[in-house]
Amino acid sequence: MTMYNIMKQEKKEEEEKTAIITGSSRGIGKETAIILAKNKAVNVVVCSRTEREINSVVEGIKKLTGNSSVLGIKCDVSIPSQVNSLIELTIDKFGSESMDILVNNAGVAFNKKLIDTSEEEWNQTINTNLKGAFLFAKAVVPYMISNRSGVIINVNSGAGKVGFSNLSAYCASKFGLLGLAESLALEVGTYENIRVMTVFLGQVATKMWQEFDYSYYEKNKSKMLSPQDVAEKIVEMIFDSKTYKNGASVEMYNNT
Repeated sequence: MTMYNIMKQEKKEEEEKTAIITGSSRGIGKETAIILAKNKAVNVVVCSRTEREINSVVEGIKKLTGNSSVLGIKCDVSIPSQVNSLIELTIDKFGSESMDILVNNAGVAFNKKLIDTSEEEWNQTINTNLKGAFLFAKAVVPYMISNRSGVIINVNSGAGKVGFSNLSAYCASKFGLLGLAESLALEVGTYENIRVMTVFLGQVATKMWQEFDYSYYEKNKSKMLSPQDVAEKIVEMIFDSKTYKNGASVEMYNNT
């Protein structure tokens, strides 16, 4: 069964769904937003810190998919007031009854030894990768409980299971994200049709990897996962509730 057939089979024809994808102005988030927007019953919220990129992505998605229900909102995921504002704007536009999908994808990384990592870099990593997921989950879960339906996908990394040198802040944030996801899955487990899941990724050919280590990226990009492949798996997890249960995790590592 293809991913698009799963989307068609699983969605309720009479109900819209609203999907918030953080860090969706490029890479995995952007590709996930595009695929979701191809389903006309899904309203898509694009979230990023860069307004110019947001506007470009929103217009591109509308032209590519024909779905006009795409909303772009500038948001720093680590700032509670901005997260809450995004939720309010989303509800004003699409209503609270359709608040059904959250993809915690926003992330940053610094290629530095712990002793060379500044406190500012540490805070930025933890706040973006972990605190942002906490703030968004805290904001949307009450609506999911009220609606008795919802899916949260946390985009994690192999660095969320195993420590790597020069990535202490990143590993700490991703280990924390795993704990957050596992705890939240247990908390929502008593509610019908709410699922919290994790996708663990290897190296993905994104701009983030280019900026992280350009020479390594250029040498190894052909072996890396593509953002499109990851996005397809995320959307499959969202709509295939029979295969991907609450608390499920999926591992995707590099191409060989």
